[in-house]
Amino acid sequence: MSGEYISLTGEVVFNKITQPDVFKGQSKYTLTVSLDKTGIKEAEKNGLVTKEYEGKTQITSKRKEDFGRPKVYNSDKEEVESTHLSMFGDKVTMLVKKGKEPYDGYTYLERIRVEEKAEGATEYDMAEF
Repeated sequence: MSGEYISLTGEVVFNKITQPDVFKGQSKYTLTVSLDKTGIKEAEKNGLVTKEYEGKTQITSKRKEDFGRPKVYNSDKEEVESTHLSMFGDKVTMLVKKGKEPYDGYTYLERIRVEEKAEGATEYDMAEF
């Protein structure tokens, strides 16, 4: 089963794609998504670790900075800058790879497609930070 891609759908809660998350000296790109019904079914079917938060099922997928930033696509399936992904609220499909045992409940982020931009969201502007 390892090596297969899994598509998870939902809404962005935390986006650490433009600026990697540094934790204990390791830089990782992370994306936390609040899964929709289809996403929840897919996660359960694959035995993935999810967290409940305010009645929503969330999953965080990571990617080591060494592997390069995950590719981001728009709804027309064209590759775009990572800044196309809003900080939160975008409806997305994340393409993830399942970890090898004993980490097979966790996922590695491969690609992200922005299906629908969050209401009122614009491109992420690095100059604002």
